[in-house]
Amino acid sequence: MRIVAVLPFAVDGIDPQAHDLARWLAGETAWELCGPAADARLVVDPVEVSAASLGDAAGQLGADFALGATLTRAGERLTLQLLLADARGAVREQWDERVQVGAAAQLGRRIARRTLAALGEDAAAPPATMEPEMPAEAILRLCRAARREGVDDLLALTGEFPALAAASRALLHAAQRAIGGERMPALFAALERLAQARPDDPDVLLALGDYRALHLDEAGARELYLRARDAAEDPRLASLACLRLASIAESADRSDEAIQHLRAAIRLADDARAHARLGTLLLAKDPVGAILALTRATVLAPDDAALHLALARALREQGGDPARALAAAARAARLAEGDPSLADEVRAELELLVQG
Repeated sequence: MRIVAVLPFAVDGIDPQAHDLARWLAGETAWELCGPAADARLVVDPVEVSAASLGDAAGQLGADFALGATLTRAGERLTLQLLLADARGAVREQWDERVQVGAAAQLGRRIARRTLAALGEDAAAPPATMEPEMPAEAILRLCRAARREGVDDLLALTGEFPALAAASRALLHAAQRAIGGERMPALFAALERLAQARPDDPDVLLALGDYRALHLDEAGARELYLRARDAAEDPRLASLACLRLASIAESADRSDEAIQHLRAAIRLADDARAHARLGTLLLAKDPVGAILALTRATVLAPDDAALHLALARALREQGGDPARALAAAARAARLAEGDPSLADEVRAELELLVQG
């Protein structure tokens, strides 16, 4: 999985509304980038938008790439100059996006798709759906409410402009950030209201399900995840719902049910983490199937040391192919050199394999 650091989008000028737009668009882009092929880290501290600075930032943050942008606003016209660089400071992609302010809600997904294409991950990009253009004032209100995390303002926007899915996404972002904090009860109540207004929105159902799960309401969370799975048109979202259903089943020691949900998730999205979880659950029931699942996980994520370690451990415990187990552990050792805690686990596994 590629890690992309999304840096604060810079603004050409001092227009406070442009600064709100830039902040909101960076968050939208990070949200759309997260998926089976990439994980986005939204950065708070500003960085100069140059290849060298982006490369330094990516290296310091442990990311593979960094994405930066400069926003210019001229009346109701927006221009974004975007730059994607790798951790060595080499430019991977550079391009411009131009839209009216009222169409700004389309930009996050467009930028994410272009970024993933530059990484060679076109197949993992979100669908090219387009939000309808809105009045410019609605977008500016949304950006201001998102900065303030104004729950009532965001809920009001979802009521006034039902087609503006970005308003509900801003509320979902706020709910995600509130987990574990003092604002969590207020966001829980807001999610309940949002789910009433958008009963078939899988993103909303997933978020509310997560909150109910955190409040130990397993039955309520499970119902919402099932609704999200059935409502999702995007296979990625349906797969996420299946993964959450598997987590609930696993926590309740219903391993057969968890295995069914994981297999359903994999059919929808061929994800390394899902294969790894399936392999772990199958070890006691179907060792051959477990090895196949863990092998697939390492194929999908060849640079993940933990997955190679899990495969080596499973091969050792099942016996029959010590040479392959040793090769998997050796690969894990090379990949874990920068992670002391994982490197210790790998060394212990290698010692067990050498001892025979």
